[in-house]
Amino acid sequence: MSELSSLYCKVKITKTQLEKFLSSAPEKAKLNDNWLNWWDSRKMYSKMSLTNELLHFYNDATNEEILNGWINYQQAMAFSDYNETSEEWHWGMMFFSENYLEMIPMFAFIISLEKYVSKSPENGAIVFPFFWGDDDVSAFIYFENGNAILSPKVHTLKNVDSKFVEQTKEFLNQKWEEFSKDMEMD
Repeated sequence: MSELSSLYCKVKITKTQLEKFLSSAPEKAKLNDNWLNWWDSRKMYSKMSLTNELLHFYNDATNEEILNGWINYQQAMAFSDYNETSEEWHWGMMFFSENYLEMIPMFAFIISLEKYVSKSPENGAIVFPFFWGDDDVSAFIYFENGNAILSPKVHTLKNVDSKFVEQTKEFLNQKWEEFSKDMEMD
């Protein structure tokens, strides 16, 4: 059985733009070459073709409801931290998913940020097995020229900028430490 991967997303975004994003309705993902190229680049058992029917999105009224749903799901150990000084939003989950079909709505959520983020080479999102010592990457999303792109070329952490990987691991270690303090140990 596969273990759940972690999700980490970091974007530069003004407080006003973050509030606009969170109050907006979720966008339906559109099947395009980016989705298809990414899907075709993934290895999975019983792989089927990606279709519009499989390209699910969240049905919540707002993006904030999606965010709150994950944060309230304690097993995910989700976090959302906004730094007003640096105008950075860190969002993710310690325990996200191991199933590509289950990941698709979250990727649509992250991709829909493209209209709201400030231009920065540091904007990105990654799904990888943080806890399990594996360097496989399920997905890496980067932002370029006003678009959020699911990279079909990133398969391992070695394919991701080492600074981004280091910052991701540092942030997830910090969040794990915070969550661990609140856990009851047997």
